[in-house]
Amino acid sequence: MPLELHPMVESDLPDFVRIQFAAFKGGMASKLTPKPRSPQKEQKMVEKHIKSFKEDPDAHYLKVIDTDLGGKIISCAKWRINLKERTEEEIQVQLPKPGKDEEGNQAAIDFMNYLTESRVEWMGGKPFYFLHILITDPDHHRRGAGGMLVRWGVAQADEAQLPTYLEASDAGRPLYERFGFYQVKETIFDLSKYGGEGTERNTAMLRDPLPK
Repeated sequence: MPLELHPMVESDLPDFVRIQFAAFKGGMASKLTPKPRSPQKEQKMVEKHIKSFKEDPDAHYLKVIDTDLGGKIISCAKWRINLKERTEEEIQVQLPKPGKDEEGNQAAIDFMNYLTESRVEWMGGKPFYFLHILITDPDHHRRGAGGMLVRWGVAQADEAQLPTYLEASDAGRPLYERFGFYQVKETIFDLSKYGGEGTERNTAMLRDPLPK
């Protein structure tokens, strides 16, 4: 099997951002990546991930590589693992909050507010496994890389007997359901409010640990 899962190192983070841009080309999640794309904006995102990589003890960055492609990174995940109760201050630090970069971007503001509300409602300060980001290079979909990254976290959550939380697009939802995640909240975004067409659904999902 040419696919292998490994912890990321700091020098991998530009690839994380490259895949993040490629994976979030459309829909509400794409509103969280700077537009128009530029080397300066990409570097700013890399620096944001480097800060989390170095300073957030609960953050675990993972990659799936293809050994047939010289170890190319094809999929990545950022898991957050909190084994103890968190203070209100610790909770607030991790919540997405609109800032200067989101000024004038109502879609980003609305999506970040949705993420904050859902995370407070379903995780709060409780011990939790949280699949914060899961991204796959569009050229390598349906190869099982995403499943490898999900399995890594839920296996640990089962061992710790803790629930797991995530937010899913319609595209990602079937994968998560195969691992036992279920819907706890559904939010429909009217894309016409942001210059688009149609609607988009995002789903907050939980998974209970399997009994030992």
